[in-house]
This record gives sequence, C-alpha cells and structure tokens, in this order.
Amino acid sequence: MSCEHCCGADMLFDLKSAQKELTSYKKRGPRKTTKKLLSLFSGYDQKGKSLLDIGGGIGAIQWEFVRNGGIKTTDVDSSSGYITVASDYAKEINHDAASFKMSDFNDVHEELSRHDFVSLDKVICCYPEYKSLLGNALNKTGTALALTMPLGGWVSELLAQFTKIYLILRKNPFRTYIHSPKQVHEFIESNGFRLSEKALSFPWLVRVYERC
Repeated sequence: MSCEHCCGADMLFDLKSAQKELTSYKKRGPRKTTKKLLSLFSGYDQKGKSLLDIGGGIGAIQWEFVRNGGIKTTDVDSSSGYITVASDYAKEINHDAASFKMSDFNDVHEELSRHDFVSLDKVICCYPEYKSLLGNALNKTGTALALTMPLGGWVSELLAQFTKIYLILRKNPFRTYIHSPKQVHEFIESNGFRLSEKALSFPWLVRVYERC
C-alpha cells in the first residue's frame, strides 16, 4: 500500500466514522458480514489463544474473541481514528493484553509474532496487489485465518466503480480493488492451508482457512 493510499485510507476511515461505528456496535453488535465471519470462527477453541486482526477497525472481531476466552489481541490498522477508538474501548472493557499499531501491515509484519488466529475483514480489497499482504498474514497464522472479500464478477466491479467515483469527488486517493476469489483461494492453498469454512454475505465472500 503506497503512502498516498494509506493517507487516503486514514481520511476515509476517520475518527468520526469510527465513533459512529462503535456506537452501532454497542447497540447492535458486529455488522452482518463480520458476524458471519465470527460465526465461522466459533468452531475453533479460542480459550487462552491469540488473535492478529489486520485492518481491525473498531475491533469488533477482537472484542468477540476476548468474550470467547481469547487472551491476547494485536490490531494493525492504517487509520488513526479507528486505532484511537479501538484502543480506548479496550481500556473500557479492561482488556489489558491488547496491542495496537497504526501502520500498513506489510511495513510491520516482521515485528510481529505468530498468532493462533488471523483475521482480515474487508482488507484484501484495499490492496492493489494482495499476495504480499496474504503471504505475510499466512506466515503469522498458527491455526486459522479468516477473511472476507468481494465475491467478484460484474456486481463487485460495478460497486467498485461507484466507490471510485465517490472517492474522486471527495479528492481522496484511496481506491478499492476486486481480486479473483479463485486466484486468492489457490494462493492460500499453495501456502499450506486448506479451506475449512465458507459462507456468503452478499456482496462478500466469507472464508476460513486452517493450516494443514
């Protein structure tokens, strides 16, 4: 992710958006697609385990992970607003074993230890080239990796075009990208993982891969 792209992400996912999303989370819980990801993840024993949440937003996956017995969470996000809101909420719920890094994950992955679980909720579509992101994420995965991504095809392409127009009008350099689900799947399998769970939360694919 280029510096310009990261700056655009920080502009788009700002403090006001993060605060609004946290208010919604407190009232209604995780958003639909995130809830589906958590449902697929629920089959794994999370007690005493660790989670690396890449592009973690307000931390919805992290907080549910902790409620299921998880201990350690690490959040890497390029949005200063979301990092601020997530770290404040960690203090609010007395989750002391949480760490936060404001950065592009690819820039700091070498600093991070392997975690039992890794999540990328609507993150792959933020990268023009997904292989370095996924490769680094898989290297940090001990047990299973969960992700959501656009389902592909003309629907996703159309939505991406509308998003692009909106960002251009806002003079924001951030862009979204549609990657082939088949190629993503094959890349993950080639790195020693197998698909264990999958679901559809239109227009998103939800998948969990576990280490072979």
